[in-house]
Amino acid sequence: MPLYVVGAGPGDPKLLTIRARELLEEADVVAYGDLVPEEVVKIAKKARVVKIGHRRVEHDAAIEALIEEARWRNVVILKNGDPTIFGRGVKVCKMARERGVPCEIVPGVSSFTAAAALFQIELTDGENLRHIALLSYPHFSADILREIKADTLVIFMMGDKLQEVSQVLAQVCNPERVYLCVGVSLGGYCEEVSPEVLGEKKGLRPTLVIVQRCTSSKSIKM
Repeated sequence: MPLYVVGAGPGDPKLLTIRARELLEEADVVAYGDLVPEEVVKIAKKARVVKIGHRRVEHDAAIEALIEEARWRNVVILKNGDPTIFGRGVKVCKMARERGVPCEIVPGVSSFTAAAALFQIELTDGENLRHIALLSYPHFSADILREIKADTLVIFMMGDKLQEVSQVLAQVCNPERVYLCVGVSLGGYCEEVSPEVLGEKKGLRPTLVIVQRCTSSKSIKM
């Protein structure tokens, strides 16, 4: 049987693809991490559910076991958002194929496209906003940001490091707009904030930051 790596979307079960819902309803085993809402997991009424930790060693060990189980059961691994965007979906399928287990990736709605749609934030407009760069902790720093020329930056998984994001933005550029998005499809919100106010926010999850026109170069202050 194939192993299925399925995009759980940004949280709202209504934003699942039809294919994702079908696989959940047919699944014998469903594995998921902390960022996948229980409402999505509950769609798999007949499945045994497995919680996967985010630490790499724990994650890889769990994936190994799930790949073996997929030889005789319908196994679905849920990844929040889209499995190919910081979800290691392709890596999981590569591991499965190396062990002789077929693997299929089912795309999902990413939190950044959900935020843009639900709160009408223009990511690209073909004029002033032409390029998007996706970044995530720990691969985020002043040095990295200085090398990026994209008009729109999307910074994932920085909920407990917003002060660091604020400091990096202050070091590198004067962005035209900064949006803080929290729980975008689960009754959350997106709000435009200054870099200074962004640094004062604490205890918010799941969180992403959208930065536009971060183009004014500055020297890094040590």
